[in-house]
Amino acid sequence: MPARPDFLDNLSPHHGKVVPGVLSQETRTALTAKLDAMPNGQTWYADIYKKAIYGPMVFRDPALNIADTIEALLPDYRILADLYLEKTPEDQGFPFHTDFDSIGFMERPEDMLTVWIPLTSVKEAGSGQLSIVMEEGAVRLSLIREANQLHSLVRIADPSVPEHPPFQITQQEYDYMEKGKVTPALDAGDALLFCNAFFHKSEDVYQGKRAAYIMRLVPKDAKFSKTRLLALRKLGQNLAVVEELLKTHYPEAL
Repeated sequence: MPARPDFLDNLSPHHGKVVPGVLSQETRTALTAKLDAMPNGQTWYADIYKKAIYGPMVFRDPALNIADTIEALLPDYRILADLYLEKTPEDQGFPFHTDFDSIGFMERPEDMLTVWIPLTSVKEAGSGQLSIVMEEGAVRLSLIREANQLHSLVRIADPSVPEHPPFQITQQEYDYMEKGKVTPALDAGDALLFCNAFFHKSEDVYQGKRAAYIMRLVPKDAKFSKTRLLALRKLGQNLAVVEELLKTHYPEAL
């Protein structure tokens, strides 16, 4: 894996880090059994993946000890939401994207941290690895996209805000990210940490299935935008988390 560029320290200090053995075999077995028993989610993710469960909140199960594990690993963060995805050769998955669209409710959304944990080994091409981009040009581009999406959310809450053309990635920009992507090899239970506001993509699965458990973390002192929370609520995005944050921080808005 190439050296991590210094400029990221001021933007997202954990972006691109791999932590081995975050979830034990025992925890993975119990987590997989719990997720297998849950029905496929009623979400647009389920149109893209064999099985997708948005917000199962299994990290709150004390028997799994996931919350304590993350607390020990990243004591300045807390888990806000989780996601489970199964990918097969029939599933296209996501091309290069950021996750700001559905979770742009923080004042500084680039401070959100994704913890991506494969429950099956992803060590070679065709195993469903996750690629991230750490090239400075692509990271700056993702922050432009973030600003564009923030503007769109503000406009949903306040239609008087002037419309702006949607953000689109050119083929040249896509090729630049493809050339500069980093694709770590992970054992089951390892964790890839990355900033959700920076570009990343799901790689192909050639046979069988890839299962991944994903958590969204925020700094414990994170501030949340009422305007964007209300816009996401209007869009129907991440409703369970949005309603919980509104109740905690802006109860008068409910």
